[in-house]
Amino acid sequence: MVISDPEKSAKIKQYWDERANATPADSVQATTYDVFLREHEIATLKDRLAGLSLPAGSTVIDVGCGDGHATISLAAAFPGLRFIGVDWSEEMLSLAAKKAAAHPEPRGVVSFRVGDMRCLSEALGSDKFEVAITMRSLINLASPEEQYDTIAQIARHLVPGGYYFCIENFMQGQENFNRLRAAMGLPEIPVRWHNLFFDEARYVEELRPYFDSLAFDNFLSSYYLATRVIYSAGCYLVGEEPDYFHPIHQVAARLPPIGDFCAIKLVTMRRKL
Repeated sequence: MVISDPEKSAKIKQYWDERANATPADSVQATTYDVFLREHEIATLKDRLAGLSLPAGSTVIDVGCGDGHATISLAAAFPGLRFIGVDWSEEMLSLAAKKAAAHPEPRGVVSFRVGDMRCLSEALGSDKFEVAITMRSLINLASPEEQYDTIAQIARHLVPGGYYFCIENFMQGQENFNRLRAAMGLPEIPVRWHNLFFDEARYVEELRPYFDSLAFDNFLSSYYLATRVIYSAGCYLVGEEPDYFHPIHQVAARLPPIGDFCAIKLVTMRRKL
């Protein structure tokens, strides 16, 4: 386990604990205010999981599951699989328990465990699994060393040939859409204090010992172009604040991806045999 900045890590955990406490149990905004973006992420993962044709009883671990909304949605779509959500925030997992109780469909195939992703064996023991998922969770670690050590641990908890679906943020897409915002006279959207985005080149190099067949998917690029650039520019012109529930978000989620205009990417990979 690598812990490079305990004080910062404690502040990040406190941030998410407080956010969980401020979020109603029936809300899906615990981990992002953009609910359509989150549903687009979940739909994309459902698509990828369906393409694997996993044997019944296979297990998917959701590392940094937050309030469990995605975990529960995936479990409901794949009742033949088992899902385990792990998160360091007991407050977030309290929300997850309430959500699971309100959705009986996946009951029995989804469970949650308190655990620091930087020490996965404490939550998962020596078990190995067929699929691992992270969804904007590794970006909440305090240093690249923590991030890559955690990925190495995820690899150790995958069976040979197992899959890792990594939805995380990368600086290259962040810089691209901020350049477009600047061209439209909009201020840049900074990386939040509690987030650390990946560099694509280093990411590929660091993961090479554990995984092969890394494939990047800019699945949210058009969504960000429409919502964070075009819609935001329109709001600026009429003096309005952007609204995450504006219909353009729902429409933008149906656009086919073009370009590289979003920090969030899906990287699909396989554990080396």
